[in-house]
Amino acid sequence: MRGLAEYAMSGRLQAATVAVLFGLIPMPGFDLICGAIVALVILRRGLQDGVQILLWAVLPAALKWKLGDPHLALMLPAVVAASLVLRHSRSWQLTSLLMMASGVLQQWTIRWHDAYLARMHDLLNSLQSGGFVMQGVVDGKVVPLSPEQLMDIALPYYGVYQMALVLGCLLLGRYWQAHLYNPGGFRQEFHNLRFDWRLMVVLLALMVAGVFGIAPLSDWLLIMCLPPILEILAVIHKVVMHRNMGAAWLVLAYLLLFMPVAGPILVLLGFGDSLIDIRKRLAVDNKQESGS
Repeated sequence: MRGLAEYAMSGRLQAATVAVLFGLIPMPGFDLICGAIVALVILRRGLQDGVQILLWAVLPAALKWKLGDPHLALMLPAVVAASLVLRHSRSWQLTSLLMMASGVLQQWTIRWHDAYLARMHDLLNSLQSGGFVMQGVVDGKVVPLSPEQLMDIALPYYGVYQMALVLGCLLLGRYWQAHLYNPGGFRQEFHNLRFDWRLMVVLLALMVAGVFGIAPLSDWLLIMCLPPILEILAVIHKVVMHRNMGAAWLVLAYLLLFMPVAGPILVLLGFGDSLIDIRKRLAVDNKQESGS
C-alpha cells in the first residue's frame, strides 16, 4: 500500500490514474482506495490539488451513479469536506461531527435515488426466488419478510455504511500521509484522540432519547456511536502498544464491536474515557509499576 501511495503522490497524473482505476472497480473496498487518494492529496497539498484529483474521480462515480450505484458519488463530497476540516483544524472532534452529519444527510437522501432502490429491491427479490428467506417478528409472530420489509430494515443503516466508508478513506489517507512524510505521526495522533466531555454528555443524552424511540434520533443511533467508538479504539490501541500485548488483542477488540453485548459496552467505555481519561490513569499505574 505504501508503494501505491508513493506512486499517487509522485504527480497529479499518477494520483488521477489511481483514483479513476480504483473508482471503476465495482466493489466498496476499491471505492475506499479511490476516496483515500483524494483525501491524501487534500491533506498533503490542499484543496486546489485535491479538486483536480476529485474531478477525475467524479468520472467513475458518475458512471456508477448511472448504473444505480450511488455510493462513490455520495462518498466523495463528504471525503473532501472531512479532509479539509482535518487539514485546517487538526481536530478529529470537528471532523467526526462532520462525518456524522454527512451520514445523517446520506441516510435521508438515499430514498430519493430510485435507481438504487429498484436495484436493491430486485436483488432481494432474486434472493428470495432462489430460496433465501429472512424472517422477522411482525405483530408478535415470526413470519417471512418481503423485499419491501427487508428494505425498510436495511435502509436506516445506509448512513452508517456511508459514514464508515468516509471514515475509512480519511483514516487510510491520514495513515499514508504520516507514513510518507511524518513516520509515527498518525500513531501518536490516534493514540491521543479524545473528545470533549461536554460534547460526549450531549451525545449520550441524544442516544438515550433514541433508545427510547424518539424519532428521528432512533434512526441515528449507530451514527452517533462514532465518537465513543473512535475514543475507545484509541485507548485500546495505546494500551496494547505500551504493554506489548500483541496484534491479536486489537483483532479481538474490533470483533467485539460487532457483538450484541460487548459492542454497547465498548461504546459506554468510550463515553467513560471522556470523563475519567483511562489512558492517563494507566500511565500513572505504569509509573508505579516501574518504580516498584
